[in-house]
Amino acid sequence: QYEKLKNKVEVSERIYLADMSFRPLIGKTYFLYSRKDKKDILSMVAPTEWGKSGHPYEDHIATVQLLADHTWKVID
Repeated sequence: QYEKLKNKVEVSERIYLADMSFRPLIGKTYFLYSRKDKKDILSMVAPTEWGKSGHPYEDHIATVQLLADHTWKVID
């Protein structure tokens, strides 16, 4: 349980430091990626929705959902 909580805190910190070009809505699912320049970005586009070429980022870090208390639930 400690590791799960630690991971949730780490992902939440990365999300709040990430670039995002939209305002996240409560209850919606988002996708955290790392770019080649090692900066993170929060996206509305899932890894499977990028088409044949795949997502343009270095790595898919987590699939997350914004909760009513403005914390993030790690889904994947």
